Amino acid sequence: APVSMFTAFWTPDAKIIYEQVGAPIDRFEGTTKGKAAIFGLLHTAGLELPAAPGNSFLRLIQRLGHLLKSGRSFSKEEDIPAWWTSTSRGADPTD
Repeated sequence: APVSMFTAFWTPDAKIIYEQVGAPIDRFEGTTKGKAAIFGLLHTAGLELPAAPGNSFLRLIQRLGHLLKSGRSFSKEEDIPAWWTSTSRGADPTD
C-alpha cells in the first residue's frame, strides 16, 4: 500500500475543524495504484472500485448515500466554515 497521511486541524479550544484520512502521499508507490483506506484494501484483494477524484460513478454513490441517509462522505454545506474556499466535495474533481 502507498504511504498515507492522516491530517487534523483544530482551534485553540481543541475543536477539530478539518479531518482527512488516508490520502496517499505517492500514488505510484505500493500496489494499490494510489488508492487508500478501504479502497486500497479492496484493490489489493482484487476488487477494483472507482476511487479517484472526479470519478462520476463514485460521486454518484456518495450523493446517493447522503440522500438515503446511510452516512456521509463529506460535510454538509451548512457545516463548512466560511473560510473554506474550495467548492470540491467528496469525489468531486479538485478545484
